[in-house]
Amino acid sequence: MIHYNPNTRTFNLLGSQSHYAMMVDGDGRLIHLAWGPTPNPLSGHNRFAPPGQSSFEFQGQRDELPAYGPISVHEVALKASFLKAPAALSAGEALYRPIRDVRLAYTGHEIEENAQLPTSSSSFRTPHSTLRISLTDSLQPLTVTLCYRLFPAHDIIERWCTLTNTGPDPIRIEKLAFAALHLPPGSNEVTTVHGAWGAEFTTQRHTLPVGSFNIGHRSVQTGHAFNPFFLANRPGHATETSGPVYFGALAFSGAWLLTFEHQHSGDMRVFGGYNPFDFELILQPGQTHTTPAFVCGVSGEGWGGASRRLHAFTRDAVLPNAAPRPVLYNSWEATYFALSHEGQAALARKAAAIGVELFVVDDGWFGGRRSPLSGLGDWTVSPEVFPNGLQPLIDEVHALGMQFGLWFEPEMVNPDSDLYRQHPDWVLHFPGRPRTEARMQLVLDYGRDEVIEYIFSALDALLSTHDIDFIKWDMNRNVTEPGSVTGKAIWRAHTAGVYRLMDRLRQKYPNLSLQSCSGGGGRVDLGILRRVDQVWTSDNTDALDRLGIQEGFSLAYPARIMEAWVTHEKNHQTGRVLDLSTRFDVAMRGALGIGSDLNALGDEELKEYASYIAFYKRFRHVVQDGDLYRLETLAEHGASTLLYVLPDQSEAVYSVAVHDHLIGRHRPPARLCGLNSTAVYTITDRHERAIAHLSGADLMAQGIPGDTYGPAGYSRTLHLKIVK
Repeated sequence: MIHYNPNTRTFNLLGSQSHYAMMVDGDGRLIHLAWGPTPNPLSGHNRFAPPGQSSFEFQGQRDELPAYGPISVHEVALKASFLKAPAALSAGEALYRPIRDVRLAYTGHEIEENAQLPTSSSSFRTPHSTLRISLTDSLQPLTVTLCYRLFPAHDIIERWCTLTNTGPDPIRIEKLAFAALHLPPGSNEVTTVHGAWGAEFTTQRHTLPVGSFNIGHRSVQTGHAFNPFFLANRPGHATETSGPVYFGALAFSGAWLLTFEHQHSGDMRVFGGYNPFDFELILQPGQTHTTPAFVCGVSGEGWGGASRRLHAFTRDAVLPNAAPRPVLYNSWEATYFALSHEGQAALARKAAAIGVELFVVDDGWFGGRRSPLSGLGDWTVSPEVFPNGLQPLIDEVHALGMQFGLWFEPEMVNPDSDLYRQHPDWVLHFPGRPRTEARMQLVLDYGRDEVIEYIFSALDALLSTHDIDFIKWDMNRNVTEPGSVTGKAIWRAHTAGVYRLMDRLRQKYPNLSLQSCSGGGGRVDLGILRRVDQVWTSDNTDALDRLGIQEGFSLAYPARIMEAWVTHEKNHQTGRVLDLSTRFDVAMRGALGIGSDLNALGDEELKEYASYIAFYKRFRHVVQDGDLYRLETLAEHGASTLLYVLPDQSEAVYSVAVHDHLIGRHRPPARLCGLNSTAVYTITDRHERAIAHLSGADLMAQGIPGDTYGPAGYSRTLHLKIVK
């Protein structure tokens, strides 16, 4: 519920278990009041009364959108330059231009029920309300509308803003956050993730000193180094299961920045939005710019509760559809570039026999693409690889009862390609400067409309003439030499181009599924998730390495989008040898995929694959749609233990995997969570053997029998179901 009190000019956003309050003060400034995990409305009292105890502290007022001008000491969310003054200037005063001063005052608001986000391509499947508060500069022609979309059931607020130039001259925006979050004083223990290719989503939890701390990325995809989300709490006041935890995540796949400002007063502020490095936004007369969203919320149930809120919100209000994710087979590690109709068809037959539902042909099917050296950009089926075209293979895959998928990398081009030879100016570059290649490829300039149209036409030609169900959308390098026809706007223009392409494809082909991949987990965020059904979490498929990657991923993102593969006994990336049981137990924690060379497997091993896939299908709905409880994390006992529970508590999936174990160290059984305490659950294994019948109360008090220890690589997956 969103409520406005005209007497106190106070806004209250009330979720099922949270509140968010702000007020308009006597000067018309929109001031943050409080945010917390209790649904109690506030009447309108501002604890901060400037100038406070010292004239040096007056800039600490908690504006909902701190702007540069009256605030110059602390961090700001908005910085703008105006070429003209509101009145005639003397000769001496003319030297002060451009005028870098923004002062916003309340001019009105509106509340809408179930309003759609303008940039969204999906329909919300949960009730919501939207508050829009208009703020205007009294002297300059700038109007800012702060937008708050409340999802009461999830206790989540989507925040964004729109900027409108109402004057006759351009306005230069030099810094712009989608929103500024004011956390309660002392909330300076922050959890984020960091990483690199093959080691994404490494969890870090640290107490921030007084000062500013940044995480971000300077490219045209979300990035491997950091991911744009955080959890925050008072040190020592939160655990995995208890305590107030605040969280936020950006819905943007371009150059982004999260800034955490811990002030001497104890106040914590989080600014999330465009990365201001090499940033420029020119608002032309009459133009309006709408930012992406900054999703935020608070949970009183610790880090796990924060994750579950984000997961449920993503499933219900972000993802394009709620269909179960199919078991996937990708032929890359089986054949690499040695593609042929006969080879792919043989793999497809074996994949169908073990229960695969989606068969994906990876790189090498198009143009002159026989290696990474050439062919990117030439999106036509290679007659050298498929003399009769691609449709005969697609028909065979469909006849086997599977969907058909194809790999693309639509943002890249090889210098050795017909596209580059025809349009060498279509890549990001600075004239007269070297064009740095990575993986022997260059980045297309998505600031050019003609590039967007060319890529759409190429993909549309394939989709309109072939029965393709799934696209693996890859992007395998960072940007260098970001010279574009759009100038500094390329950081936004590229992302907008990717979104526009995906939106057009989904609109024209509503049954098409998309996967986001960027050298593994380099493009994962709530913006791309409005357009794709799943993401490739990491190129590293080593099951023990994946425990940490998937644990960090789970802090913000739900299991249903997390593609996880079973690959070879000896992993292609790390060389580590692991049992099939460990590889499946870890991969079954998300959207299961198979990447092994099926031709290298004997009949008995193929039967084992089929057995595990059938097991996964029995409980897939629980993993993909259930609430996640991290019962043990790697930092605690060297083991990762998870429980997925359906919202109605009727079924659960228990999964344990040991990363490392020291002889003599006792690992106590993990107590389960979220079950029906009065119900009796039957616990079955892969072979449908009932290993126990226990009440929810027993399981939540004592855990699963027999899981008190295990060597490195030990793993187990069990299905729990209430006895009728």
